[in-house]
Amino acid sequence: MNFRGLFLSGLVLLTTSFDLQAKIYSSPILTEAHNLLVNQPERTLTITQSYLEQRRLSQPQDPSRVHLSGETDHSTRTPLNTINALQLQAQALSLLQRPEQAISVIKKAEKKALDNKLMFNVFESRILLAKFYWVNLSNSATALKMLNTLSTDMKHAQPIKVTRQLQELKYQSLMLRALIESSIGKDEAAEKLFIKAKGYLVAFDDKDEIINYQLTLGQHYLRHDHYDMALDRLLSGYWLAVENDDQPQIARANYELAQLFEERHVFDKALEHATQAGEFFERYKRTQQLARTLTLIASIYEQQGRYNLALVHYFNALDQENQLKHDVRSANLRLNIARVYLHLYNYPKTEQYIVQARNLALQSGNENIVAESQILQGQLELEKGELDDAITSLQAGLISASRIGATSLQLMGESILSEAFEKQNDYYNALLSQRRYEQLYAGKQKSANKSNTEVFKQQQKMMERSLRLEEMEREQFINQNALYKQQQISLALIGVLVIMLLLLWRRQHINKQLKQQLTKLTTDYYTHPRSGLRNLRMLNARLANSLQQSSANFEQWHLGEIINEPLSDRLRFALFEVSFLKRIYLEKGYQQGLTAEKEFGNYLQQQVLEPARIYHFSDAMFLYIEPNARLSCDPKQLADSMQQLIDNYTLPLNIDNSLQIGMAEYPFLPRAYTAINDQELIDILLMTVNVGVRLNDKQPGSNWVHICAIDAAPAASFVGDNIRRSCIEGIAKGLVKVRSSTNNEIIWNYDHNLNKDIN
Repeated sequence: MNFRGLFLSGLVLLTTSFDLQAKIYSSPILTEAHNLLVNQPERTLTITQSYLEQRRLSQPQDPSRVHLSGETDHSTRTPLNTINALQLQAQALSLLQRPEQAISVIKKAEKKALDNKLMFNVFESRILLAKFYWVNLSNSATALKMLNTLSTDMKHAQPIKVTRQLQELKYQSLMLRALIESSIGKDEAAEKLFIKAKGYLVAFDDKDEIINYQLTLGQHYLRHDHYDMALDRLLSGYWLAVENDDQPQIARANYELAQLFEERHVFDKALEHATQAGEFFERYKRTQQLARTLTLIASIYEQQGRYNLALVHYFNALDQENQLKHDVRSANLRLNIARVYLHLYNYPKTEQYIVQARNLALQSGNENIVAESQILQGQLELEKGELDDAITSLQAGLISASRIGATSLQLMGESILSEAFEKQNDYYNALLSQRRYEQLYAGKQKSANKSNTEVFKQQQKMMERSLRLEEMEREQFINQNALYKQQQISLALIGVLVIMLLLLWRRQHINKQLKQQLTKLTTDYYTHPRSGLRNLRMLNARLANSLQQSSANFEQWHLGEIINEPLSDRLRFALFEVSFLKRIYLEKGYQQGLTAEKEFGNYLQQQVLEPARIYHFSDAMFLYIEPNARLSCDPKQLADSMQQLIDNYTLPLNIDNSLQIGMAEYPFLPRAYTAINDQELIDILLMTVNVGVRLNDKQPGSNWVHICAIDAAPAASFVGDNIRRSCIEGIAKGLVKVRSSTNNEIIWNYDHNLNKDIN
């Protein structure tokens, strides 16, 4: 199996996808595009193009400020979101293997950031540009040169306002540089960069990024065959992800551990980790990661000799890669399928998939797959007994493998070529091929020995640390004895402190009791003494300012102000007078009157449920308030409800049930919520109740009057010292609409007359 050709792309994909997770977008559309970037880059490209085309660019007052709130105007886009959209678009083009367009778009994002002096986004765009040159164009030298220039520019540029942002940029730059150095074989340089990046990581105190760092470093060690160190880092990242319950990172760690165990031929553990990773990727539809995991599982089955299971998983992975339109991965999978069919002696199928793989590799220009297909073709021809064709194919494949430096392919090719020469009785060339094989194998063993040396050095460091730890433990034992007396003194001080805390607790307990008594007294103060209902003491404008201010919080919590949130509440008000309460005191005396009023108050408390409220306004007058979601409700409905409420109480007692009801809504002025306050609204209700009482003189029984301003009524019409006069003037001008239970003409009280002054 040859997975090292795809290891770099997988490494970049995993680390890139994690880095993007930390970024917060203020626009929900860009957040959606970001979430689809890895698995559906086409959708990301479509969303960002639509976002940029359908919205016009706006200019914020402070372009350098990062806006975390969402865009309220869906027809505009801020410069910051424009840059973010261009960056997402460029990354999608990169994943779709369209590097020229990706580079063009990211340069446009860089220019836009420079124009708006968003230096963080300028440097961020340059990091992405270097990544495109490395990943898509395989131009490591240019990418490293860009990162060197970027490091210099960050030192001499104007300081970024958020220090953490600058540290993040340096961290991302170092990690990308380390990955590039790792990919070109500079193991030691990459490791130094990883260590340097770790210094910034400590300052972040970000558990997610720590997990990402451990896994990325483990991938680096795995790439360079440092298996013990790779295992240490990958397991550290895995258990940190488990502790943090980070399912995506657990899946990523499982995949990398499966690769490690597969290379070390521990197939049972490799299969266990790969299966767990595959379950996560399948559940959350991570198509690209699922395809790689299926390929890894198929490789394990192939090496175990379970060829039918290997074929099933290779075909499933091929379906996924075909959906993603990844020609290189599809070509590599076809080679794997051809190799399995060769093991099963199905030569026609082997030939078919080798040809398909070679054609795809030639289209994409992948020399590694072309070389492997030639060697596999030679192996097939050798199995079929076509020795001359086999030698020709193997030699062509070895030339290609030597040109690209694919040592594994050279080893495989030389071994098969030696066998082909031997079957042709050309023992001299067979011996030459065998010697070339041994030379390549010796070089590989030399690298392995070097890796083992590094592991030994690491183990030596661990032993030294262990010995140092033992020495520190002995010193700790001595220090513990020396600190014993200090502990005794500390215990004595703690005892004194406990006594002081008990005294403080006792004082706090007494304060709590006093506060409870004060709360009870305050509650009684804000409760009507006869009915037990809430009263409206706080509406007394003559209270001292200090008293109003000190009682404001209690009024809001305990009673609920008449109008809690003037910019959002819509309420209906009904002020009604209950006639029988007056007559009970006159006809039956004070004691029976108190009893009746208390019973009536209890009845109202039981009948009026939240969110409606009721207050005892004066002797026989009550104020009823309820939410009014629809301002166009018929006032007769509310009047009938109030009448039914009184009827349910009076009919069993066979007493008078007449009511005089005045009604209004808040906001009284639809165009100006806060033009009329709660006291003025009460004044309006008193005026309407008074009219109802006067109507009762002409038409005995229950009467109601409803008053409301029309939608177009201006707030200026109600500015003045006397709200009653303003209402009468509004009625005369047609700005206030009056409805009542009678068709008789309503005559307002003399003090509302337009020609009289009201003091």
